[in-house]
Amino acid sequence: MADAGASWTRINDNAHQWGWTGATITGGPRVHGRVYGGTNGRVILRGDAS
Repeated sequence: MADAGASWTRINDNAHQWGWTGATITGGPRVHGRVYGGTNGRVILRGDAS
């Protein structure tokens, strides 16, 4: 859903936290609906809208 960030889907739960993401989240520049998030050196997450 392209709604300018008005809605979000949680990708973790209370038992599986992935660190503080801070300002390390961005939209994919080449693929509509793709988002990347960094967790301060632990991992880079990629999500695609379905």
